[in-house]
Amino acid sequence: MSPEIALLIDTWDCVKSFIPAKERLHVAENLVRSFEDNVDIADAENNINEFDSVMKAAIVSHFDIGFDEEEDQEDWD
Repeated sequence: MSPEIALLIDTWDCVKSFIPAKERLHVAENLVRSFEDNVDIADAENNINEFDSVMKAAIVSHFDIGFDEEEDQEDWD
């Protein structure tokens, strides 16, 4: 695991308890975006199981994990 991913995990673990449950996904998405803008978290997908469900959802959404453009295009044709 890269130090950047470890920092994202530690940061999320420190702040999530202070965030109302309804807002956690939004905050997690912002945190992922901020990390992506400032450090290399490209290997987040490889460590996805280290995160809780909220952060997993934010990472999946941000990196479009599990979404194949070719498959999506075929659905529209």
